[in-house]
Amino acid sequence: MRYGSGKESPLAMTKLIKLASLGLALVAAAALCGKAQQSQAQSEAPALAIAEIQYSDTSGEVIDQSADHFRRLREFEAALRTDLAASGKVRNVALDCPPNACSVGDIGADRLLDKAQAAGAAYLLISSFHKMSTLVQWAKFDIVDVKTRKVVFNRLVTFRGDNDKAWRHAESFVVREILDHEER
Repeated sequence: MRYGSGKESPLAMTKLIKLASLGLALVAAAALCGKAQQSQAQSEAPALAIAEIQYSDTSGEVIDQSADHFRRLREFEAALRTDLAASGKVRNVALDCPPNACSVGDIGADRLLDKAQAAGAAYLLISSFHKMSTLVQWAKFDIVDVKTRKVVFNRLVTFRGDNDKAWRHAESFVVREILDHEER
């Protein structure tokens, strides 16, 4: 019997349909197992809360860029959450704070740590940026173990430029630094 010859018996067709259905069911089961394992791995990843970034601009520039800085800060934070969670090494938890009042400059590290603990986070990422001149910005990042309240990761980085591209580049660099640190 050849498949597709048009001369298959009804019994042979029924067997082919059953085999195809069984194959499809096995593929679906394998996909579900993979998703379950991915979901389980994600739920086992440590929870990380990311506080809003504190920002200071002492550059003395004539043009007021505060609206652009605010937008870039929120985009930077969102990208950090997305990129770190996408690695599968951490999962995000949200801090219970009013919008635009959840940085270390707004409520302090101790209160942020309390909020991170209440959210079930194992770690808290706090950061601050300082624009020193038209071309230079400093960014400080600390990851604090919520239980011990000790800094387990810290970086002070500088980046050049104050445009979307420079900020995206800085975010990618910080994510790599954090993920590389986790592998050590």
